[in-house]
Amino acid sequence: MLQKIYGDAYTNSTAQQNVSSIVFAGTVVGMLIFGYTSDHWSRKWSLMISTIILFVFAALGAGSYGAGGSLGGMLAALTAYRFFLGIGIGGEYPAGSVGAAENTGELKSGHRNRWFIMFTNFQIDFGFVVAALVSMILVLIFTEDHLRACWRVALGLGVIPPMSLMYLRLKMNEPEEFNRERMHKFPILLIVK
Repeated sequence: MLQKIYGDAYTNSTAQQNVSSIVFAGTVVGMLIFGYTSDHWSRKWSLMISTIILFVFAALGAGSYGAGGSLGGMLAALTAYRFFLGIGIGGEYPAGSVGAAENTGELKSGHRNRWFIMFTNFQIDFGFVVAALVSMILVLIFTEDHLRACWRVALGLGVIPPMSLMYLRLKMNEPEEFNRERMHKFPILLIVK
């Protein structure tokens, strides 16, 4: 949509590559940070913080604006917000999938894998399909004459999934397996070796 709206000003800038790929860099950083915090601190609060990051930077991305209305400033702001959004996405992977694995480990044998796949891989794939459908429906609603509003609404709808998870994450308990097998002292010399 941005290419169609802003034309050569968008396609001839570095923003075209940055806006689409910067989320991946943020995701890697988020996986490293939240992988550590979810193992050494808390799965629940790591998920809660990543959910808050998702909510805040999805909203900021939808409302990104350049100083004085400049296109370059808006694209720079959008790129920065999408990087931090990637950090929130990266936080969901290590804390969420390990928490799901630990919780399904308490289920009886023969049912574990089904529920683990349902709450991890299936949800990711389902999200890709829903995102494509929502974008298509928004373009049909706004028509191609109002794409400026359409891309902002499409990004703004990204606040709904994290907002809907806030209450559930707040009420979530640490998995029993995490509390049972949590390391309080770490073999520093072994880690260095």
